Amino acid sequence: MKTHLSVLRCWAALLCLSAACSVVQAQSPVSELFRNAKFASATLSPNGKYLATTASINGRMQLAMVEIETGTAKNVAGYETLDVAAINWISDERIVFSIIDRDGEQTSSESGLYAINRDGTKSATLMQSWEHVRGMDQGTWASEPRYMSMLARSVNDDPNAIIAVGYFPNGDAQTYRVDSLTGKRREIEFDVKGVARNFVLDKNNVLRVINTTNTEQSQMVVWYRDQAGQPFRKLSEHSTFEPKFQVLAFDSDDTTMIVSALMEEGRWGIFKYDFVANKPGELLASDKLVDVGGGLVFAPDTRKLLGVRMGTEPPKTLWFDKSMASLQLGIDKAFPGMVNVIFPGNALAPMLISSYSSAHPGQYSLYYPDKKKLQNLFTTRPWIDPKKMSTQLPYDYVARDGLPIMSYLTLPQGREAKALPMVVLPHGGPWARDGIGFNPEVQFLAGMGYAVLQPQFRGSTGFGEAHFKKSFAQWGLSMQDDITDGVNSLVKQGVVDPKRICIMGASYGGYAVMMGLVKDPDLYRCGVNLFGVTNLFYISSSDSWGDKAATYSKDKTLGDPGKLKDQFNATSPARHADKIKAPVFMAYGEKDYRVPLIHGEDMRDGLKKYGKVFEYMELEKEEHGIAKEETRYRVYGAIETFLKKYNPPN
Repeated sequence: MKTHLSVLRCWAALLCLSAACSVVQAQSPVSELFRNAKFASATLSPNGKYLATTASINGRMQLAMVEIETGTAKNVAGYETLDVAAINWISDERIVFSIIDRDGEQTSSESGLYAINRDGTKSATLMQSWEHVRGMDQGTWASEPRYMSMLARSVNDDPNAIIAVGYFPNGDAQTYRVDSLTGKRREIEFDVKGVARNFVLDKNNVLRVINTTNTEQSQMVVWYRDQAGQPFRKLSEHSTFEPKFQVLAFDSDDTTMIVSALMEEGRWGIFKYDFVANKPGELLASDKLVDVGGGLVFAPDTRKLLGVRMGTEPPKTLWFDKSMASLQLGIDKAFPGMVNVIFPGNALAPMLISSYSSAHPGQYSLYYPDKKKLQNLFTTRPWIDPKKMSTQLPYDYVARDGLPIMSYLTLPQGREAKALPMVVLPHGGPWARDGIGFNPEVQFLAGMGYAVLQPQFRGSTGFGEAHFKKSFAQWGLSMQDDITDGVNSLVKQGVVDPKRICIMGASYGGYAVMMGLVKDPDLYRCGVNLFGVTNLFYISSSDSWGDKAATYSKDKTLGDPGKLKDQFNATSPARHADKIKAPVFMAYGEKDYRVPLIHGEDMRDGLKKYGKVFEYMELEKEEHGIAKEETRYRVYGAIETFLKKYNPPN
């Protein structure tokens, strides 16, 4: 496959929508790595003639539109104090987008939903921002969705309508048909028992499946109907923590239902549903090591199932369609060493390709199927030189109880894998996972000269049900041991110097930092805790868990504080500051609702009481994370100084 590498003329014009047309050269690794991306996302119109992207212009992410054929670029939606986030085409003329305040107090998905034409005309508000809704009276507040997301575009009868889901403060969900020109919406009515949680539509955007939970949130019911106008019937009922299957979508015939379900070996796979046997039938996709529980890829015009995104190492797409499989081989040959994600288009329309790696922050390209040509568009962080970045590699080890643990190991460039200083970097969540991809924190640490270990300890998602459930009520216990065992495995192999190890993390990762310093005080030379939980009693009672479903989940996963009082006390780092020997750096957000400031204050006061060495930062107006670019520079600059002082990389 031949490639055509000329850059579209439009991007020179688009870059000049910014305050400066040229790329500003960063002055230090911190300012290079922790700058906001120049481009965050991109999506093609259904006919493939227009590209919508979110671009950083004057310090804010704004919606820019590019006409592919002419290269004409235009900024169509931008705000001085807000950022454009998710973008979805309704038709070739109209687009829906959400806005957030990336630098302010509302950095979550609780944002407003808006629509606009590609030429910047006919803007409309579909749902006001949550901050505005919260300012209303209590009755109005409770009756308005907390946030709304686009589920599908409404086809056939009205090209300007969409189907959206609204999520309410009590956890209930409701589907709407929304006029994107006027903002008017009407409920799509359904008659089922329970609290609606999510919905599945068919090719014609008919509501076919509804998932509900009971009042206690302990049982999940799957409701199904064969077609519009028929009543819903109960297809399955199961425990919230023992799901039989999850409905994902319908294939193009509108009768084949695609589900994810647990296989005998305890991992998730993708199946066709067998309505005769009333259970998952033909297996479509699975993997021996990781879950395959979603990521379906459809042809946008016919809604035919073409493939499945697989969370393997490295990630890949399993294509059922032979032509797409062949194209994938060609794209992978054109961009070697990259994870290349192809977004299918309508027949003969250009296809968008997103490519990235652990060393490359990401680039977008176009493929023209009629010309069989590939065209580069832009990179998301043009100031990053991938040749200067380090490579993230899978690394497997076995925990002390025999549980296999997959992790990622990144080694600093130009240094032999022998007696290296290391920073272990447990992820947040904790019911989440790391993956192959560009990680500014990892590159920051590797660039300083540290080996970086990212352990996927028990509870990390995507590695099967047993791996997940073994984390229940194990904060500070076997979950912590998994991290320690990964460190010791590298020490045993001689890769890491046992006297030069630090631990760093955010959120649950911050908890793992503090618990690691308490539980294994002689293992770590220092610790860096960002927004970390320090008292399990606080987090257990916090309303940050949200609705009843999340609270029920908490008692199963974190554990019931009424039954585990002694365990919670033993695994709350703030109550054991006296055991910590290593210097600690801590930073907490002033407005953090998920891990309130009291976690940091209690830990700080305990360290101070026992005369421990620590540094403490309170981040003004920041929530659970560091949204402001200048705050990131300040925090990571301080972390750089701290690490060099207490664990010199050279």
